Amino acid sequence: MEARQFQGLILGFIVGIALFAFFYYESQNLLCLILIPIGAVMGMAPQLLKPKDMDDDE
Repeated sequence: MEARQFQGLILGFIVGIALFAFFYYESQNLLCLILIPIGAVMGMAPQLLKPKDMDDDE
């Protein structure tokens, strides 16, 4: 796993926790726990879907 993918995963995880906390506070439903891995995957997705020859360092 590349560093950018890992950073996206961590940032998405943090956002997923924030979303879980908000929606759990509103509904008291533990089904909201699914938002944590969804947020993590959504944070990593742009780096996974980017073409390999496209580099942001230019």
